Amino acid sequence: MKQFTIMSYNVGYMKNLFQKDNPTIESEERIKCIGEVVKTINPHILGIVEASNQLNDHFSLLEKTQLNQHHFQILQGYESRGEQDLAIYYREPFEVESVDTHVEFYDSWLEDIDSDDIKELCYFERKPLEVMFKIKNSNIRCLLILILAKSKGVSSVNDVLNYQRLAVANRKKLYAQSKKIRERLDQIMINDPDLPVILMGDMNDEPGLDEFQKKVGASSIETLLGSVFEPEKILHNTLWHLKDDEQNKEIWTTSFEDPIVANRRRHRAWTDHILITPNLLKPKSPLKYVKNSGEIFIKNQIAKKASDHFPVFCKLETD
Repeated sequence: MKQFTIMSYNVGYMKNLFQKDNPTIESEERIKCIGEVVKTINPHILGIVEASNQLNDHFSLLEKTQLNQHHFQILQGYESRGEQDLAIYYREPFEVESVDTHVEFYDSWLEDIDSDDIKELCYFERKPLEVMFKIKNSNIRCLLILILAKSKGVSSVNDVLNYQRLAVANRKKLYAQSKKIRERLDQIMINDPDLPVILMGDMNDEPGLDEFQKKVGASSIETLLGSVFEPEKILHNTLWHLKDDEQNKEIWTTSFEDPIVANRRRHRAWTDHILITPNLLKPKSPLKYVKNSGEIFIKNQIAKKASDHFPVFCKLETD
């Protein structure tokens, strides 16, 4: 039995940590802390969200944190995702078979999101990154889809009414992206039902409906998980078992200030997820999810200095 660790980490606008391929003086401590977090989890596959789109920054991060001793390979998509990029570090026994093979699926599209008989132009600010992995010296394959979804946050507000308008608009955009990704997942599960799929990243949504999603009428994360009318296609959230913990843990991976009221209490949100297809739960599958192995990194001072998000991770295993 061999086990492998899969990790998703929003490192918080990585490109701003570097200048001319070297860490800025202000970012040296953050970079060191990011390295400590990654080394503690010691993943075989690390999906980095808000990654730099400059390859040299990734080489610099590995060198400055001694993560290069883990022999990570660096992978970026063939199509640029902009300054807040998506990147994957991986190491043996994982090998890459293909990257961005279906990236055109995520091109702009028209859809009536709010059921007003008017089709809106929908698009991804950053298209999901699809990577087909193979485990060395085996026929075991898995598809990893790394995403950084549209933020629900409103960065510039003139008044409360404008805030509400923009908040609803952002949730419509997020819902549209979730529907598109779910369409891709359904396509995969129909065409290749035995292929294990891991969907992970910062999905900028958590279970349930906030007051603005109630106006839209849908939850983005629950759209990704799938329909109760097709239970055989519902994804499993690898962190969900933490809800049943006897210690009654509150599940959250990031926090933020109230956008309207200035106070000391920060809002907490569970926006970072690792979702897996049902075939990873079957006992006889060549590649399996290790039951209840999903975790959020401990919220210590190192993790708090590293990023405004806490990474999530889980384990997979082969016989």
